[in-house]
Amino acid sequence: MNRFCAHMIGLTLFVFLALAIAVQPAIAQQDQATHIHHRLLPAGDTCASCHKVIYDQWKASPHSANGVECTVCHGETTAADFAGKPGLGTCDTCHSDQVAQLKSDPFMKGKTCVSCHQAHIFVEHKKAAQAVAAPADKK
Repeated sequence: MNRFCAHMIGLTLFVFLALAIAVQPAIAQQDQATHIHHRLLPAGDTCASCHKVIYDQWKASPHSANGVECTVCHGETTAADFAGKPGLGTCDTCHSDQVAQLKSDPFMKGKTCVSCHQAHIFVEHKKAAQAVAAPADKK
């Protein structure tokens, strides 16, 4: 019986190790864009035709105000590399300082901008004002 238990424990550990190795590439790809196949948009349709809520959220965002259309981040809907979830390199195109800061922070390893910031609902960051030391009371 002990031999059987040892064999089962060994087999279980082997399966666990094999699964951990198999999952590792998927975890490493989290920084990469998620590519999905998207259909050709019929004439006259836009992203808003199917994605009304998301489009309205984007419309109220700084990206919209600055003319950053859906295709800038996601690519053309008919392209093989259409990104449902754009990778960090997409943000780097316009936000290189922020992406460099994100990449240099060990705490943020493996995260992308959308790990913390919702993709279509966001506001511009305002740098915190430097605290001004209050003059000491003179008595």
